[in-house]
Amino acid sequence: MDKIAELKDTEISKIIFPTIGHFAPLLEEKRSLILSTPRRTFKYGSTDRHKLDVYYPVESAGGKTPILFFVYGGGYTSGSRNLPAPADLAYANVGAYFSRQGFITIIPDYRLSPEVTFPAPAVDVRDAIVWITQNSHSLIHENITDVDLDSLFIIGHSAGAVNVATMVLLSLLPEDIQSKFRGIVLISGPYTCDMEAVGPTFDPEVAKQFFGSLEKAKENTPLSLLENFPKDRIPTLERILLAESERDPEPFLRVGGLFQGALSTLLGKQVPKVTAAGHNHISITFALMSGQGERWAEEVVEWMKVVV
Repeated sequence: MDKIAELKDTEISKIIFPTIGHFAPLLEEKRSLILSTPRRTFKYGSTDRHKLDVYYPVESAGGKTPILFFVYGGGYTSGSRNLPAPADLAYANVGAYFSRQGFITIIPDYRLSPEVTFPAPAVDVRDAIVWITQNSHSLIHENITDVDLDSLFIIGHSAGAVNVATMVLLSLLPEDIQSKFRGIVLISGPYTCDMEAVGPTFDPEVAKQFFGSLEKAKENTPLSLLENFPKDRIPTLERILLAESERDPEPFLRVGGLFQGALSTLLGKQVPKVTAAGHNHISITFALMSGQGERWAEEVVEWMKVVV
């Protein structure tokens, strides 16, 4: 993590390649361990972007096995559950890490801009979740035979956090599935496109393409959706944990604080937040299974196991 701390910039475009360059060799050393995690791929929709990987715990911990979805980021224009070299162990490292904590871990792809517009990626995440609940046979593998379909969790990072928040705040999930979620973890989401308020969190051209206009982007990102959230649906927000990297870009830290404040006000209690010490926007997920900088994930796992 010392080399991550040496990166003076926090802007994503300036730290992404040096960060991957630091963690790629560390993950390469763990390649056989990461790839030894049992994994199967399924198609949950009609296109090649409607695929998901399921990572299974190597051994049953006893009792029913909870289910965790992980939604990666990429600014709505990039991202894949399988990245090219030298980053080809992402996001297998994430699946391997959380499966080793006792969760069946599911990483779906979703459609990207400019092929689709708002709210298609959030709908895709919803569809992946619905598909899993309707195809529970996909969760059975070797020693994992007793699956807890009443203990669902989801983690979203960056644009993935916005997808998850959008899905929840627009009530896209059927109520009978939403009620089975025991925890929602939102990491470093760009929760607004209001650049005057927080600075740049989205590429303005991407925001216009994806949302239709900058004004629609402001209206349909989670901070604004939260302001108009129906009061009778507030209980669905009770089990949210926020997280951020200590060295996230300043606009992300600002909007994260605004989102935490607004959500805390709505719930009438302080929403907890985990800060990933020493991490930047990219390193937080690349660190998993590297042996460095995993404490934030340990805290998230501890929280998920408490709220069950």
